Parts: sequence; structure tokens; C-alpha cells
Amino acid sequence: METETTTARPWGLPWWAAILLPLATTAAGAYVDLTVNHGLGLPFQAAYAGGCLLSVLLVRRRNLFGPMVQPPLILLFAASPVALLLNGGNGSFGSQLGSQFVNQALTFGMPLVNNFVLQAGVTIATVVIGLIRLILTRKRPAAPEPEPSEPEPAAA
Repeated sequence: METETTTARPWGLPWWAAILLPLATTAAGAYVDLTVNHGLGLPFQAAYAGGCLLSVLLVRRRNLFGPMVQPPLILLFAASPVALLLNGGNGSFGSQLGSQFVNQALTFGMPLVNNFVLQAGVTIATVVIGLIRLILTRKRPAAPEPEPSEPEPAAA
């Protein structure tokens, strides 16, 4: 009697790596773009979209829901803090509004407002890719095995 051990490891990234991947790429893209171009342009947008799409493509199937819906949160928790840290609350709004709190709030919210269309598009793309992955990788029920036909006993 042969004993087979089937220790099939699940394919893909664990849930925590699927969160860290787009967070890291988005924060790095925002940092580079803000220091070089002094604004969030194409390099940031490519890093954000690429990180979110890679996350939904590479995550384990059972952890797929999180990366499908996380793009708005990634933009909130990665791009906005980097913009606030790099601008240091000294944006162009300070002299006009006269309030440090309002200035920081506007600096924090600008990446969200200016990249809303990108965020919506990336969210739609991750949901569609995730649904396609769920459909293509679902477990199909095993086909029933045909019962062996027994010959009828001969009448004597």
C-alpha cells in the first residue's frame, strides 16, 4: 500500500504581503515623484496602479477579496502621508487661508482628489481581475465515477 503525502502549499502571496506590496510601491512612487517633479504625476500613478494590480494577480486565492477592494485605502494611507511629510504643511494654500490645520488638511487631501479617476479605474480593474481569477480557479466537482456493470446471472 502506497502512502502519498499531499502537502500542497497554496500558490501566491500571503495576505500581509498583498497589502505591503501596493503600499510600498505607492509610497515609493509618491516619494520619488514629489522629490523629482514636485507633484504626483505619471511615475506615481504607474507605481500605484502597478502595485495594486500585481497584488491582486499574485495573492493567494483565499485572500483575494482584500486586494480587490484595497486601492482607495492604499491611496489614502500611502500617497497622502508622503505628500504631507514632504510638503511639511508649507503648500501654496498657507498664505491664503491663514490656518495651519486647514493647510495640512488640504495637503493631505489633494492626492485623493487629484487622483480620484485613477483610483476609481484601478479599483474597477482589480475587482474585474479578481472576479476573473475567482471564476477561473474555482474547484469543480469531481465527475461521478461510472459504476461497474455486473453481468446478470444466467437463468437455469
